[in-house]
Amino acid sequence: MKKTTTYIILGVIAFFIIIIAAASFYTIDTGERGVVLRFGRLTGIADEGLNVKVPFIDHVEKMSVRDNKLTVKTEVSSSDIQTIAVEVGLVYSLDQNKVDQIYQTYGKNIEATLVLPTLSEKINAVIAEYPIEAFVEKRAEISSRINTAFANQVAGSGIVVRSLLITNHDFSDEFNKAIEDKKIAEQGALTAKFTLERMKLEAEAQMIKQASLSSMVLQEMAINKWDGKMPQYYSGNGQLPFITIKP
Repeated sequence: MKKTTTYIILGVIAFFIIIIAAASFYTIDTGERGVVLRFGRLTGIADEGLNVKVPFIDHVEKMSVRDNKLTVKTEVSSSDIQTIAVEVGLVYSLDQNKVDQIYQTYGKNIEATLVLPTLSEKINAVIAEYPIEAFVEKRAEISSRINTAFANQVAGSGIVVRSLLITNHDFSDEFNKAIEDKKIAEQGALTAKFTLERMKLEAEAQMIKQASLSSMVLQEMAINKWDGKMPQYYSGNGQLPFITIKP
């Protein structure tokens, strides 16, 4: 009986040792960092791999430091109060050396708390400086300005901006129709201008041609068209009359 009790006690002790040992070790996966909390107080950052903690006292929050892609779709106004639907793609990551600061300030909701509202505000502010007709031509410039403005705003927060691009846009139906009507009008104006210029050049050419037709040239042209038959009458001055031949 005594031996049985001893075995039970040893078994319980071994069980608790296993539990304590299991609670003392943890792993951080590749692309993550651990924020170590002791009784809720921040104590440090755990790197990838196997780590040790005080069992039942330390708690570890895992934070991804991989690149994250965020797509923002929103409607903004140009400087001439035209509506543009834009889609912006942001690639960012968390600074692996600042995940403790990030967790302390934003918890695990930094995207909703900081990234999304800041990005939306910068998109609106930058695009509002451009007229809608300049948007397509200067889209790369606008993307670069939004990138710079956003990166400056979140500097020091632990956000690392990898890239930011306007990936798509769409104008209102009213503006698209106005652009189409404008192109049609411009094409009509160009056609009319070309026709007018052509008529003007033809008229000038005709005037030059008529001015160059002297009486001697006309006489020579008439002789070249003469069929060899003498006319029925002549002027009586002894000279060959001017011959007019119908073509």
